[in-house]
Amino acid sequence: MEIDRAIWPEETVIGRDGHLAIGGADLVELADRYGTPLYVYDADTLRTNIRAYVDAFFRHRPVRVAYSVKACPLIGVGAVIMRAGLDASVASLGELLAARRAGFPASRMELHGNAKPDDELASALRARVGRVVIDGLHDIERLGQMVQKRTRPQPVWLRVSPGIAVDTHPHLQTGTLDSKFGVPISTGDALAHAREITGTKGLSLVGLHAHLGAEVRDARPYRELARELVAFANEVRAATRAPIAELGMGGGLAVPLRSHDEVVGLADYARALAEPVRKEGGALRGATIFVEPGRGIVGRAAVALYRVVGTKRVEGLRPFVAVDGGMGDNIRPALYGAQYTAAIAGRANAGATEEVAVAGRFCESGDVLIRSVRLPAARTGDVLVIPGVGAYSLAMASNYNQAPRPAVVLLDKGRTRLIRRRERPEDIWRLERR
Repeated sequence: MEIDRAIWPEETVIGRDGHLAIGGADLVELADRYGTPLYVYDADTLRTNIRAYVDAFFRHRPVRVAYSVKACPLIGVGAVIMRAGLDASVASLGELLAARRAGFPASRMELHGNAKPDDELASALRARVGRVVIDGLHDIERLGQMVQKRTRPQPVWLRVSPGIAVDTHPHLQTGTLDSKFGVPISTGDALAHAREITGTKGLSLVGLHAHLGAEVRDARPYRELARELVAFANEVRAATRAPIAELGMGGGLAVPLRSHDEVVGLADYARALAEPVRKEGGALRGATIFVEPGRGIVGRAAVALYRVVGTKRVEGLRPFVAVDGGMGDNIRPALYGAQYTAAIAGRANAGATEEVAVAGRFCESGDVLIRSVRLPAARTGDVLVIPGVGAYSLAMASNYNQAPRPAVVLLDKGRTRLIRRRERPEDIWRLERR
C-alpha cells in the first residue's frame, strides 16, 4: 500500500518489517499493549490541521476559528486544540464542561442548540459563556428572564435559516427551511426575532449564525451563505441598530476518507466565505468571521485499530472480515453511509489480493464498517486499521449490546499516553439498580 497523506495522520510510515507506524509508534504494538478496539489520536496532525485553517483565513482576517467540540469531545484531544489558540463551539452543557476541563475559557465559547434546557442556559450564564446562539423565541423568552438583573448584557447570536440546500446526506442538511435549526430569513421571521432580541433587556445581538450542513464538497453554497448573511445583517442593523459585528458561518466542510475522494481546498473555502464579506459587506466589511471546523481538525488525526476475529466466505460473494468493534464505536457508516478505507497494520507492505467487506461485531445487519475495500487475505488475529475516524465516531459511541467503549491513546512528541481507559462491563451498569 501507499500512504496517502490526505487521509492518514502525519508521519505515518511503513517500517521495514511491514508494520504501520505513526510518529514512531508501531500500531501492532499499540494494539498488543492497550487491546482493541483502540483509537489512536496524533497530536502533530491536530496541530497541522489547525495551522492549515489559520493560514487559509489569515489574509481574510479578522477571523476566529472555533473548534466544534461535538466532533470529538475527548478532554485530552481538546487540550491540544486549546493550546493551539482556537475557540470552542459547544452544543450542550456537557460539551461546555468538557471544553472547560480541556482548558478553554468559557469566554471563548459559543453555546448552540435548538432546545436548550433551563438548567443548561443558567449554567452557561454562570460560567460567563462568550455567546449564546439563539434558535427561537423560546430562547429569547427564557434568556430574557435570566439576564434581567445583570449589569452587563449577554452577547448573543441569532441562528438563521438561509434556505440553502447542499448536496449531502439528508440527515446532514441544516441550512434548509425544512430544518429544526435556525429561524427563516425569507419569511420575515428572522427579522422579527432580531427585533425581539434588541427589545429584550440584558441581551446584546452582536452576531448572526448559519450552518449549511456536513460533508459539503462544493464551495459555491458557502459563497451564497456569506452573501445571505451580509445582506441580512445589514438589514438588521438598519432596522434595529443592533451592534452586529460577527458572522458565524458554521463548518461542515468534507474531508477525504479514501484516496479518490474529492473535497474543497481550504483556500477556496476561505475565499468563498470571506470575499462577499470583505468586498460586498458594506458596513459589515470589517466584521469578524467565525468558522467552526470539527472534522477538519480531528478527522484525519485518528485511526481505529481492530482485531480480526474471522472471515466468512461464500462462493461467488465478497468475503466478510469480522472485527471486534463496529457501530458501537463508529456508527457513521450505518447512519450516514460514510465510506472508509483500511489496511492490515502488520502487513502493510503486502499486496491486496481480494475485495472484502469489513463487518462489525454488533447484532445488526447494518453493522458493516466498510462495504468494499481491497486487502491482503486477512488472518484471525491481524490488526486492521481504519484511518480518518477522528470525528463523530467516539463522540457518537454507545454501549449497544452492552459492549464497553474503546480505549483511546494520544501520540505526542514521541510519547504515547492513555487519555481514556477502556470501559469495563461494571462501568456500563454503574448507574443501574435492581
